[in-house]
Amino acid sequence: MKTLNKLVADSLSIIFITFLLSALTAIMGNSLIFGQSGTTGAAKGFIKDAKTGEVISKAKIKLVYTRNDIIKYELRSDKKGHFYKGGMTPGIYRYSVEKEGYMPVAGSIRVRLADTVEINIELKTVESTVIVPETVKTARKAMKLFEQSQYENAIKEFSEVISENQSNPLLYFYRGWAQEKTGNIKGALEDYQKAIELKPDFILPYSRSGLACAKQQSYEKASEFYQKSVELGDQDITTHYNYGVVLMNLGKSEAAKPVFENLLFLDENYSDAYYQLGIIYIGKGDVTKAKEFLQKFVDMDPENSNAPLAKRILESLK
Repeated sequence: MKTLNKLVADSLSIIFITFLLSALTAIMGNSLIFGQSGTTGAAKGFIKDAKTGEVISKAKIKLVYTRNDIIKYELRSDKKGHFYKGGMTPGIYRYSVEKEGYMPVAGSIRVRLADTVEINIELKTVESTVIVPETVKTARKAMKLFEQSQYENAIKEFSEVISENQSNPLLYFYRGWAQEKTGNIKGALEDYQKAIELKPDFILPYSRSGLACAKQQSYEKASEFYQKSVELGDQDITTHYNYGVVLMNLGKSEAAKPVFENLLFLDENYSDAYYQLGIIYIGKGDVTKAKEFLQKFVDMDPENSNAPLAKRILESLK
């Protein structure tokens, strides 16, 4: 089934530009470690400077549950660069990490029942984060409006800041995201492209561009952006899945196959990847493999919206 059934409009959680919001954000204390029960999981890790290896304190970590974004957590790394969050509902979470003067990082993790997943993040400094002092107040206002989902007003404020700060990729990225939110995909893609030109290894504009193109059914362009994002080291498993689905929509099942296989290498419990591989093997005429993957999918995720179809396919394959 060639449907783009997992492209979520907000595949990346909102990543605030900390260096613009530091004056607005209350500094949180060290995270508390609660007892982990048998019905929840936990996440922990260290935040370090990618170049020096030194720990980074007070980095902001945000965790959002993919199946219900009402479930989200925000915490900060302690003076040793460490963070911990217990009592988490098992499942896949998108995470973002940000710190003043560093490029934001985003990805996905799976929290398992009665287990603790570890994610160690290295942040790279941003060479072009200088904001003209006279525009800092406007930049803060723009981010505040973005946070409040007042995207039209945020775009106006970002544009004013950009006029005086034309070498800052983050400003273009966030204005592009705001434009995407208003439905101006053309403007969003232009801003994402500008962010990429200023910072060619900035992963987020690539993955965001892939999502925007896929929503417009421009699958060829979407696949190019997703491919570049993955090549740059994007570890967001949602990005990998969307890349595979885009290739399926292009009829490139052979190219999609290693993408889904690599996704399962990153997360062997990503059930939807088993479903897609089952569909691919049906197309290849390999009934044995198709049944193996589809049965795995049904067993792992019986409540999935694709489970009824998978069951019908399994019945027909008998």
